[in-house]
Amino acid sequence: MKYQFLYTSLFLFSLSTLPAQACPTGNPRTTTYMRRENNRCEGIQSRNVVSGINLISIATRGITSYPNFLTLQIPRLGNTNPDIKVQSLSKNYLLDQLSLRRRRNRFSFKLKSHVLKKANVPPQSLRALAEVNAVYLPVTIGRTSGKYEFVFYSSRRSKFSTFEILRNGKVVHSSPRKYARRGETIFTWNGKQARRGRYQIHVIAEQERIGRPAEKFRRRYYFQHNPNWLK
Repeated sequence: MKYQFLYTSLFLFSLSTLPAQACPTGNPRTTTYMRRENNRCEGIQSRNVVSGINLISIATRGITSYPNFLTLQIPRLGNTNPDIKVQSLSKNYLLDQLSLRRRRNRFSFKLKSHVLKKANVPPQSLRALAEVNAVYLPVTIGRTSGKYEFVFYSSRRSKFSTFEILRNGKVVHSSPRKYARRGETIFTWNGKQARRGRYQIHVIAEQERIGRPAEKFRRRYYFQHNPNWLK
C-alpha cells in the first residue's frame, strides 16, 4: 500500500537556513544577547516560535553543572568551519557566531559559563546543531554522555511514526514516537558499535492542526559519525 505525504517546509534552527541574528554590543554584565569578547554572540533574547517541526540538536552532553569554562567540540569535516548554534529554548538562551579554535581533527571553543549561570540555564536544556555543507556534525557539550541526542521541536502536538538511522540504505536503528506531544521530542542512539562514516536520519511525522487534518512531512538528514566521539 502506498502512502501519499504532504511535504511541508521544515525550518531548521541552523545558521545555514536562518539568517544570522543581529548581534549588538552592550553591557557585558547583563545576560542580554550581544557580542562578547569578540569571539562569540551570547545571551538571552526574545524568541519567535517558528511553526512546523524543527531539528534543533544533534549532540552528546555529559554535564550536570557548569565549570568555569565549558568546552564545546565539533569534529572536522574537511577544511570548512562549521556553522554552530547552541541554545536553550526554555530560557531563550542563544550562543552563536563563535570564533572556533582549529585542532588536528576537531574544532573547539572554551566558553565562559557566567552568562549560563547568571541566567539559570539548566545544563540538561542545552541543545546544539553544527553543519558543514548540509552534513550535520555531533557537538560534544562538556563531555560525551556515550550516546547522541537528536532533538526536534514542534510548535504543536506532533507524533513521529518513523525515526530511523540508516547506513548505505540499511536501517541500523529505529525508535518511533507514536504518541503526540508539543515541544521537544528526543531520540537517542548509542553508536559505539557502528562504523565511522556518513549516516542518514529518516523521519516521518505529522503535526496536529486545529479544525484541519494533521499536516504530514517526510525528511532525511545526513550526519557524520565516529564511535570514538562517544568515548
